[in-house]
Amino acid sequence: AFLRSTAAGTLLFPGIVQQLLADAGDPLAPREPHFPAKAKHIIFLFMTGGVSHVDTFDHKPELTKQHGKEIEADHPEIKDRPGYERIFLKRPQWEFRPNGKCGTEVSTLFPHLANCVDDIALIRSMHTSHSNHYNATLGMHTGSFAFSRPSIGSWVTYGLGTRNRNLPGFVVIAPKQTYAGTQVYASDFLPGAYQGTLVVPGAEPVANVRPRVPIDRQQRELAALREMNEEHLAMRSGDPQLTARLQTFETAFGMQMAVPDAFDFAKENDATLASYGLRRGQTAGFGWHCLASRRLIERGV
Repeated sequence: AFLRSTAAGTLLFPGIVQQLLADAGDPLAPREPHFPAKAKHIIFLFMTGGVSHVDTFDHKPELTKQHGKEIEADHPEIKDRPGYERIFLKRPQWEFRPNGKCGTEVSTLFPHLANCVDDIALIRSMHTSHSNHYNATLGMHTGSFAFSRPSIGSWVTYGLGTRNRNLPGFVVIAPKQTYAGTQVYASDFLPGAYQGTLVVPGAEPVANVRPRVPIDRQQRELAALREMNEEHLAMRSGDPQLTARLQTFETAFGMQMAVPDAFDFAKENDATLASYGLRRGQTAGFGWHCLASRRLIERGV
């Protein structure tokens, strides 16, 4: 809050962060958290365009009672907008019922998920102070509605590093860009080593990753390039952006072997594929996203 409230803080903070990272050496080295972690892995599912909260997990009995009632709403997004001249309340399309020992109410739209409700922490108090899709999406990923900031994945990678140096520390799986575009996984003022690597479901999830020359020749090329790059870096006082670029070369080399393996589901048995709703050979769909996430976690991402 202090940094945001002062012009000097806003201008100087990115430079301070980059210098600290430059002094730290390896930007992706694994780090221990400040406190013992209760979770081993986290998969963040951002369900853009998802089902309404009042149809899924947010039971509002009064809304059902007031179904069909006309209301007046004063909001800039609907003012003088065609189709919003008259507004009526609408009840949920599914019934709600208590589930599990905790008694949490979930709509009948998700009967299987309702069986797991005792293992779910459901937060119903979240809200946004900006109703525009673009800004709300940006805020969800970066904490800022109006200005670019490092995404949540960039901060996690910055804080904890990564255990697998042959894969990016921060991977984003998305069939297409969401609201706010690449800003939702950008590193902003953090070095480029912490930016998300986009994986697009399909026959080639990460483009141009396969070797173009024999591996031994490529190793010799990279060794020569590394020597020149380190000399170049030494003359520039450890520029953090240049350091991040050099690190991407090392990661890219390891990715040539690790990426095809991570996204090759041929060794998964039929029962596993069926549990994710996948057909053998399928390379897209929500189930593919989930299985790809699991395989990346198994490899230390």
